Amino acid sequence: MAQSGNPLVSFVVPCYNYARFLPDCLNGIFAQEGGYDFEIVAVDDASTDDTLEVLQRVRDARLRVIRHERNQGHAQTFADGLLAARGRFVARIDPDDRHRPCFLKRTVPVLEKYPEVGLVYGDTSLIGDAGQEFAARSDRQHGGKDFKGCELIELLQENFICAPTIIARRECWVRQLPIPSHLAFHDWFFTVKIAREAEFYYVDEVLAEYRVHATNLHSRLVLNKSEEPSIFWLLEQVYGSEERTPELQRRKVQFRGRVYARQYETLANKYFGARMEADARRCYLQAIRHSPSIAMSPGLARRLLATVIGRGPYERVKKLVAVGSAH
Repeated sequence: MAQSGNPLVSFVVPCYNYARFLPDCLNGIFAQEGGYDFEIVAVDDASTDDTLEVLQRVRDARLRVIRHERNQGHAQTFADGLLAARGRFVARIDPDDRHRPCFLKRTVPVLEKYPEVGLVYGDTSLIGDAGQEFAARSDRQHGGKDFKGCELIELLQENFICAPTIIARRECWVRQLPIPSHLAFHDWFFTVKIAREAEFYYVDEVLAEYRVHATNLHSRLVLNKSEEPSIFWLLEQVYGSEERTPELQRRKVQFRGRVYARQYETLANKYFGARMEADARRCYLQAIRHSPSIAMSPGLARRLLATVIGRGPYERVKKLVAVGSAH
């Protein structure tokens, strides 16, 4: 139940020029099962499409709209929504994604049962521009089981938590403010920082749908290379300070080489997929420098070779190898 007249849950929706997806997002929130008292705080960051008109057409008192007169960027837009949120628990979702109806029903009871858990999240399906499903599930971390505990070391190696599935205690979000203005993203920033102070709980159920399309934020970050400096800035912040327990600090230091190697390998694979061969080669070599054993990762040596000899010769060699294997 809500306390002091405030809703139990706040959904923060930072909006910028995604009017075509926004009704889907809002409908997913309004369709929540379980009868939980919630509000939606939608912050329109001076969109130039009809985002504001879409919001104004919603006749539901649970929707609150904040309008920026000038564009202030994704991080500030979310921060403004977070500070305006009144709920004990806060979920953040971009307007191109959408929640499943079970989202609150599966996450809120966990937060109410376990005071040591600061953040709850779940699995996600991947959908396309028109809502078509590409993948029914995407979790690779938990082997089909719920999980409760510290996930800092794993998160430092890979940003495996999909943002629209997250709900966390309001104070856990707010303690991480302000969001550094130079960061190209903020989902991993929040999950890493919250993981340093609280336990997480993974619900092994699809709680949201993440839309993959050419104009979403993570697609742009690869092409403009703004993700890379943000990743290593955050890692330096984490490794430049102590953890809450000696054991967690020991494990963090122990895994430092692998953390940096995994992040460089992930970046290299993204650059390789975008046909940015020079950047892919640079990152593959950095990954090997930080952890030589990572050279044995499936496909790494093969993709590194492709960045050296060129994509054309690489594809021809692949075909010759395939023909030889067939005989």
